Amino acid sequence: MNIDPEAIGMASATVEMDALEAKYPDWMATYNEVLPDSLATRAELSELWATAPTPFAQGLIYGKFAMRLEIAAHTGIPFV
Repeated sequence: MNIDPEAIGMASATVEMDALEAKYPDWMATYNEVLPDSLATRAELSELWATAPTPFAQGLIYGKFAMRLEIAAHTGIPFV
C-alpha cells in the first residue's frame, strides 16, 4: 500500500481552505489581501488571529505567526 502523507494532508487542508472561502468570504478576502506569508504586519496577523472563524483558521494564522517570528529571528529583521 503506497500512502503519501503529504498528499493526504494537502487534500485535507484544501477542503478546509475551500470551506473557509465559501462560508467566510470576507475573512478570506482580508487574509488574501494582507499576504500573511510575507507582507502582513504583526497587527494585521493578530487581527486575523483574533477574528479567525474556525479552529482550522486559528491554527492557520498561528502557523503563519510562528513562521514570521522564526524568519525575524533568523534574518534579524523585526516582525512588527
